[in-house]
Amino acid sequence: MLVLAALGWLIAAAAMTAVWAWQRHVRDAGIAAAVWPALVGMLAVLDANLGDGEWVRRSAIAWMMGSWGARLAVQRIYTRAAHGRDEHEGGRPFWFSQALAGAAVLASMPALLASLNHDPNLSAFELAACALWLVGFAGETTADRQRLRFTSNPANEGLRCRAGLWRYLPHAGRIFEAAIWVAYAIFGMTAVWSRYV
Repeated sequence: MLVLAALGWLIAAAAMTAVWAWQRHVRDAGIAAAVWPALVGMLAVLDANLGDGEWVRRSAIAWMMGSWGARLAVQRIYTRAAHGRDEHEGGRPFWFSQALAGAAVLASMPALLASLNHDPNLSAFELAACALWLVGFAGETTADRQRLRFTSNPANEGLRCRAGLWRYLPHAGRIFEAAIWVAYAIFGMTAVWSRYV
């Protein structure tokens, strides 16, 4: 486990160092917002592939975290292309990029924990976590598309999105994102529970 965590840290530190250098070159600190979820997803997929746990469990967490990271990275790139740069045009300090690297390693920890679990059967908690993730992923994807459609209309400039899911849940994106992370926590902690209890 420590070897996989150390490897993840080295990859994350190198990736975020490259992002820091690039954002200083192009003077655009928003690049890290797109790279970070992709890095979390990539570390989760790497952990799932290098772990020696049960294949079904490793595949499930790799698909969940990998698809979340890819979707969010693409969505952030698209949003930035449509709406422009953020307020931190000049870039952020190097230590901030390394803090993001450490956060990526911590965020991918559920995949590392799950990838070491040798139990051949998924538990009811893991299946419930998968179902919760599916609801969160579908909800967040839908909410992001609805908000992007709303904000792309010049007539809605400066207005708060109240279309679709946003009509019923003013913080739809955050609610569904929280559901995704609760699902990861349940999945990872179930692996620890079944291994040590």
